[in-house]
Amino acid sequence: MNARPRKLTCYVKKTRSDPDTWEAFCVELDVPAIGDTYDEVVSMLYETVGNYIDYVYAHQPDDEQRLLYRPMSAGDAWKLMFEERVLQRLPFSKRQIRKTHILAERGIPAQLDPDATQLCFNCRKYRDIGLFEVVHSPHSSYVWHDSACTICKRSGQA
Repeated sequence: MNARPRKLTCYVKKTRSDPDTWEAFCVELDVPAIGDTYDEVVSMLYETVGNYIDYVYAHQPDDEQRLLYRPMSAGDAWKLMFEERVLQRLPFSKRQIRKTHILAERGIPAQLDPDATQLCFNCRKYRDIGLFEVVHSPHSSYVWHDSACTICKRSGQA
């Protein structure tokens, strides 16, 4: 599976406990960064995301289970989005939060890309979507992927 460049959504905000500190979060990879200025925290986030993607590429065949696609929880991502879109725009609000995008030039590895992977229920690993059989019920308009990959089926686990 070829990795493709992907735009990652990030939020950068001032911490409420220490107004001189900025923190940043990458929603898709759940990678944080902390810095003293906005520019510093954005550059640290670029570096952290780049290091994480390099780490995944280096350990891809060995630690598949540990390197699965784990985005930030939906509740936390929603709170950041709500804070950026609504709360900071209130007239009495002192919140400072900005949404930014990072382009992962090297591309996202297979198990970090939710559009190109499917979780096999037998081996509990993310696999290329091409390894699953597409199932279509004649009485339904829905199409889904089989729950077991062809690797498990060949080995007799399915």
